[in-house]
Amino acid sequence: MKEIYLRLMNEARCIAARYEVPEFYRRFKPALAISRRIFFHSPLLTHCKELVTPLYVDDFGHGLQHATRVSIDAGTIVLLEGEKYFTVQAELERAVVLVQLAGLLHDMKRTEEEHASAGAQAAKELLRDFPLTPVEIQCIAEAIVNHEAFLEPQTCDTLTGQLVADALYDADKFRWGPDNFTHTVWYMMSYHQVDIAELFGRFPWGVNGILRIRNTFRTNIGTQYGPEFIDLGVRIGKEIYQHLQRHLDALTTDEENDA
Repeated sequence: MKEIYLRLMNEARCIAARYEVPEFYRRFKPALAISRRIFFHSPLLTHCKELVTPLYVDDFGHGLQHATRVSIDAGTIVLLEGEKYFTVQAELERAVVLVQLAGLLHDMKRTEEEHASAGAQAAKELLRDFPLTPVEIQCIAEAIVNHEAFLEPQTCDTLTGQLVADALYDADKFRWGPDNFTHTVWYMMSYHQVDIAELFGRFPWGVNGILRIRNTFRTNIGTQYGPEFIDLGVRIGKEIYQHLQRHLDALTTDEENDA
């Protein structure tokens, strides 16, 4: 990442640190802890991480850090929502593993057109030798296909598949909140070599565009707690925009010196 964007990202994180943590993280700490335990200790997930880590070297703002956060939050949503579907704890935790595998793989084709469909096909091929049933692999692929924003989702074949797909979508869209301004936008702008003046021009559109996702959450948990992520992101984004506005001339000069 260019030095100027690294600096701006660190300044954005300082701004974001003054804001409250989303209620999702405060209210559901036990479920989050279980999801983290599964993510970091499941042999299937450990093996999957080993395979996908090299694919995320140039992360385009949607790399391993993004995939990890999506996976853990999606697992938490499945744990909370899955109480309605599963009476056996082992079956519920298996669904968590499936959504976390989907979380790790969902953006592996992020730089390609129709990346969700391409990612689903790549996931099927990568998971072919995993100890998963064909139904489980299809469940993961369906979730990846359905994670794209502003597209009509496909109906999944099973209740588990639908839960996994909806949880993946919601956890991925949580990232449109604070994460967008403390991580993603800076990597994307650096990747595309966008200069500071152009970034400044895009910022209001970007902040307002995020609001479009606010009413698209799919699970009960996502519908209840997702909008707060978006609202926090917009508030943080507006403050960062004001910061850019105050320092635009100096930042532009710094960028020219770095070139």
